[in-house]
Amino acid sequence: MFFSSSRVAFLFAVTCSCLISGSFWSAPTVSAQSEKKVKYKLPENANEVIFVYDEQNGFTPPRKNNAPVLLIRANGIIEMPSLYGKGRDIKGKISAEDLQAFLHFVIAENKFIDFDASTVQGQIEDIRKKRQVPQIADAPDTIVELKIPGYSQSVRQAAVGMPSEFKEVTAFQQLLTIRKRIGRLMSETRVGGKLGIEKLLGPINKQLNTEYPDVAPLRVSEFSGAYVRQDGTVSATISRPGRDSEGKPNGTYVNATAVVSSDSEEPVVTLRVKLK
Repeated sequence: MFFSSSRVAFLFAVTCSCLISGSFWSAPTVSAQSEKKVKYKLPENANEVIFVYDEQNGFTPPRKNNAPVLLIRANGIIEMPSLYGKGRDIKGKISAEDLQAFLHFVIAENKFIDFDASTVQGQIEDIRKKRQVPQIADAPDTIVELKIPGYSQSVRQAAVGMPSEFKEVTAFQQLLTIRKRIGRLMSETRVGGKLGIEKLLGPINKQLNTEYPDVAPLRVSEFSGAYVRQDGTVSATISRPGRDSEGKPNGTYVNATAVVSSDSEEPVVTLRVKLK
């Protein structure tokens, strides 16, 4: 089967934006609520891989690197390689506290160890028998692996089409929640974590104050995501949607895009602002 170059480019862009892929950066704070959580034991070998996320099969450009999309080592090191021969490898590191918070999110909050693929697939098939579910062609399978003392799990979940059609399959929705958290972690790692976002906010808010002095500065919590372009530059977005007195979107927004090249720490900032 042959595909047009435009379709390849489109699916490649979708893949990049959903994940939710070099310098050595410090990655993000994962959670502020870790003080009362159980402390998970880690391997004695600090270099041992304890968590893996990957996407396999599906229709993507030819993969040049068979390493997983993301791996986390016991010492908190995060590795995100360039998969398609473009862009660049990304490395980061989360603190011991943030690593524990991430493990708690995966194990305790979203019951990853209890995930049973056959049960989940059976529930999905039952739903498909009851109603027609829209399909997404060529979507990849999700691979998630965890291995620490006392906790071990490996999951391969085939693409199911429209995930929102399976809201009643709790374990599947928990896996999707984990995947979203991974995407957030990857985006933050690309810009250097929380400190990296704060650093980007300096020139962003300086330009925002110059062009729109009455607009409140953007904040770390409004970080929307980041991806690596094919030329190795990192593009990050920080955005604030406007809301009315009832908290509903009112069509206004403050959006900043910061692009940082691989050989420079100074971002090129572009603002898009609609105030009324």
